[in-house]
Amino acid sequence: MKWPALRGTLFTRLAVLVVMAVLASQVFTLWLGVQQKNRLLSRQLYAQVVDTLADYEGVLESLPSAQRAPFLRANDHIGLPRLLPLDDKTPRDARVPGMGRELADSLRAALGEPVEVYFANGERHELWLKVPMLAEHYWLVMPLARYLPPSLRPTLQAAGLVALLSVLAAFALAWRTTRPLSKLVAATRELEAGRTPPPLAPSGPREVQLLIERFNGMASALEKAASERRLMLAGLSHDLRTPLTRLKLAVELQDDNTEREGMLTDIDELSRIVGQFIDFARSEEPRALSPLALDELVESVLGKFARDGMTVSFQRQDATVNGDALGLQRLLSNLLQNARRYGAAPFAVSLQTAAQQVMLRVHDSGSGIAPELQQAALAPFERLAAHRGTDGGSGLGLAIVSRIVKQHGGRLQFEHPPTGGFTVQVTLPLLRL
Repeated sequence: MKWPALRGTLFTRLAVLVVMAVLASQVFTLWLGVQQKNRLLSRQLYAQVVDTLADYEGVLESLPSAQRAPFLRANDHIGLPRLLPLDDKTPRDARVPGMGRELADSLRAALGEPVEVYFANGERHELWLKVPMLAEHYWLVMPLARYLPPSLRPTLQAAGLVALLSVLAAFALAWRTTRPLSKLVAATRELEAGRTPPPLAPSGPREVQLLIERFNGMASALEKAASERRLMLAGLSHDLRTPLTRLKLAVELQDDNTEREGMLTDIDELSRIVGQFIDFARSEEPRALSPLALDELVESVLGKFARDGMTVSFQRQDATVNGDALGLQRLLSNLLQNARRYGAAPFAVSLQTAAQQVMLRVHDSGSGIAPELQQAALAPFERLAAHRGTDGGSGLGLAIVSRIVKQHGGRLQFEHPPTGGFTVQVTLPLLRL
């Protein structure tokens, strides 16, 4: 199946929905984890700042004022929390990480006065806080190396792996959910083409299983009704042929009179209508398709009509299709009979292949079927008002043609060419050799 054909399908929508839900949950979980980690680190940093201030305050309180600065200089160890006089000239930057601003806000609330905060960025990441202590102000230097968030790369790699597995699971789930529906769609196409599909095995979600069971029941009921209809039509047609044959024989044995020819004509029309009933009943029967040369079949049918005095030109092209020979013969015969009965000479038949298809065209020089009546003309027992009761037809010719075309997976079209006349085109798939 091509990717463009998947657009808008239930499979695509289910897969996209699950993928979006998985990705959204992954992003939210990652964001929540980062926030929780930053909050925990901030609390740990604040606790260490409080402990450091308490320790220094206890030590400085026991020292004379003149000895405090030398003491702080002596304990200025890089990489450890430390207290420095305000005259320290270490370069500092006003651009402070979010953790530093949160720490300054917490100290401001605890100390009851504003706390300036700076950031020394370089080989060492340090937070500089201007804090009050023993009626003076000092720089509290806190190294941030252990409090900076770790690299997210391992977390992102793990999240990516989980997302990939989730996406694969989503596609598998969507496929298992939509596969029974795809089979059901294929079965409906078979039913639409006039073929009864084999019963489908219920699978998928319970609602889909119930749908498949109902479809199997519907298909079985339709096949039973069609079988009964075929049996009734075939039986009725067969029963009518016997008395018609006896009636025709009795009329032929009568002496010549003015009504004899008219009676024979009426009997022939009745026999022809009965024959169409039988053809219509047989057209519902599923038939095995086999490779056949369509050009040779057309030539054979045209030979029969030529023997009946109908001249038809034929534009031939080699074409092999997978079809039912009897059904295609009946199709072309009905189109030619309609052309002779309702159209006008000259008549023409052509075969043309293109894009793995073959177009069978039957053309006559008559007025054809009006566009607004073309769809109605395909219905069984539908006869156009212009010919109703005057042509000896039963309204089954085009209905039989339409059914045979569907059974072969083809398409039936009516055309009024610019050059005049009327064309019936049957498009069938070519057999791929």
